Amino acid sequence: MKKTSRPPTQKTNLTTKRCPADKVRNLQKILALNSILNSTLELDPLLAIIMKTSAEVMKAEVASLLLIDSATKELVFRVALGGKGSALEEKFRVKMGEGIAGSVAKTGKPLVVNDVRNDPRFAKRFDRSTGFITKAILCVPLKAKNKIIGVLQAINPVGRKGFCSSDLDLFETFAHQAAVAIENAKLHAEMVRQETAKQTLKIAHEIQQNFLPDLKNRNYGLDIDAKSVPAFDVGGDFYDAVTLDNDRLGIILGDVSGKGVPAALYMVRAMSEYRFLAPSAKDPAELLTRLNKKLSEQSFFGMFITMVCLMVDKTTGTIQYASAGHPPILLRRAANSTTELLKGTQSVPLGLVPDAPFFLNTIKLEKGDALFLYTDGVTEARNRLGKEYTIEGLTRCVKVGAKSAEAYLEQICADVRSFSADTDPHDDVTALALVI
Repeated sequence: MKKTSRPPTQKTNLTTKRCPADKVRNLQKILALNSILNSTLELDPLLAIIMKTSAEVMKAEVASLLLIDSATKELVFRVALGGKGSALEEKFRVKMGEGIAGSVAKTGKPLVVNDVRNDPRFAKRFDRSTGFITKAILCVPLKAKNKIIGVLQAINPVGRKGFCSSDLDLFETFAHQAAVAIENAKLHAEMVRQETAKQTLKIAHEIQQNFLPDLKNRNYGLDIDAKSVPAFDVGGDFYDAVTLDNDRLGIILGDVSGKGVPAALYMVRAMSEYRFLAPSAKDPAELLTRLNKKLSEQSFFGMFITMVCLMVDKTTGTIQYASAGHPPILLRRAANSTTELLKGTQSVPLGLVPDAPFFLNTIKLEKGDALFLYTDGVTEARNRLGKEYTIEGLTRCVKVGAKSAEAYLEQICADVRSFSADTDPHDDVTALALVI
């Protein structure tokens, strides 16, 4: 039977005489090292363990570990122990192919260099910077799933002139175990990060939902309700209602550009500013003007808000409204079941132009008339064919009357869900209904 052998290793001045190391003893060491490497899943402590163990097992003055930065494709000294090696930590970056470490990372082949001063690959800048004198290097690649993730180095054997073939065998085996342990630690860290992010988003979702008022269970003197379903855990859609005096109720519905936590934070800021400014504003146009100046004073990740603002006179049914680039209000007349879009005079979204003008519009409602405020997540909901729900779909839905604001919203949400069944939501869906 033909005997197979390992591919030749690049060696420079390798001590030809095998070290007086017992193979059984090395096997015992390897088993012990495996147990040590499996003692933690935390990356930084694991790297420290690898370095401490490398220096001890290889009986070297310095042990160092360099990992490949996936963004720059450079080697970074993550840990360096022994002598003045600690000065290397996070200080130097090594290009692929540069020096002994860069050569090993590039080729994937280990190197034993027992006379570095006469090796043209040796990068002298590290010694010059630290004052350390490198004499001999044993450098092996760290490979995980056939991918090189870094290199492991033992520098200057203690009490010996150079490294030998037994050192290389042991160090390669250890490096393989170390690479697997590092990848497992990275995977564990990513799982922890994802779980932490998931829990953070869950908390943010609960905070956001608690910030949005439960309109139907508050006594505003009007039949009003709203529902918001974020596309992700947290979103940028919001609504609010504020009692201005005995006869008037202020209502807003808005949509922050962007998604996730930044949009939710901007939403909270906008709602806080609205609640502070609303009681002293004479009409929606003035309110949006003042709110816009507040939001424009400090840019928030370049985001902006579309919003519609209403002030409802409960005694007369007169409604004043102003829009900051938001989709038009939908009105359903109870007398003849007709619908119309209250486009009015529009203005730009909030937070873009500090001195933008906002325009006042007025309409009078009769008993049973209903108003619908919504975000574009409703009208732009898509089905499996990519077709949008559209304002026409919403109009058809509300044309069929309902007995209350809550019933209207259930009708709308059910229709949108049915339309977009078996598709992933691409935007938050929020709607508010007001019945006079």
